[in-house]
Amino acid sequence: MEALKLKSREAKCSGQWYPYHRSKYEFFDNPLASAVISPHAGFTYSGAVSLEAVSQVKKKRVWFFGTSHYERITNGLSIFHGDYNSSLGRTVFPDDLSSNQSKIISKYLSDEGHRTEEHSIENVLYCLNHFCGEVQAFCGLVSIRDNDTFEKISDDLAQVWDKDDSIIVSTDWNHFVRTSRIEELMYSVSVLLKTGNIGELYHACCRGLYEACGIESLYLAFLLLTKVKENTKYNILQLTDSSRTAPGERKRFFSETCVGYIAANN
Repeated sequence: MEALKLKSREAKCSGQWYPYHRSKYEFFDNPLASAVISPHAGFTYSGAVSLEAVSQVKKKRVWFFGTSHYERITNGLSIFHGDYNSSLGRTVFPDDLSSNQSKIISKYLSDEGHRTEEHSIENVLYCLNHFCGEVQAFCGLVSIRDNDTFEKISDDLAQVWDKDDSIIVSTDWNHFVRTSRIEELMYSVSVLLKTGNIGELYHACCRGLYEACGIESLYLAFLLLTKVKENTKYNILQLTDSSRTAPGERKRFFSETCVGYIAANN
């Protein structure tokens, strides 16, 4: 890794998607988890939910699985080769890997992409930086469509997984759903998360029964956790939706549609 020059992705969403400064919030005392699910919408909508989830994750080394909103990912996983910044701190690309770990990670390194508009990582990174100003992290965008690629990537990552590692899965649920249906859909998703039926949830999304921005990231995390013998059932920490946003803060766009937000840990 020393021979490769690291890059630094500057914070671009601060003051727009999330505040410049630290947010005041009271956290629950939950045990640390190997994996958490956090929404990545604007802080007005999902900030408290995201903070609650991210407060629980183990901070030593984090695998950050985000959604690619703006660019095409050619090999299923694109790990940014460098530091990823928010207004409160940064993730530091791990530099203490063994030669075998470096060889595997290098397969997915990217010096391209991760456009400045990409909020799926930076919005949640802002929440992570509340609790740890600098943390070792692999920030990756996930876009996988076939089972073979899921299996190949999760096999690779399982080889470099450490007992002190953790995962943040960045997602939003049920975009553009009528407010009259949001509670039913969110309840159904929550049941599958609680029972560990992530495979069923993923395939239901593929069939159009549910919608999730970031379902590929969640399924990759599920396969990885299964292969390293970690728990794949999630505790629901918070569940809310954009219809509950204060009327003065809600955008007109959400007046008749609803986005669901889940904070969970395993």
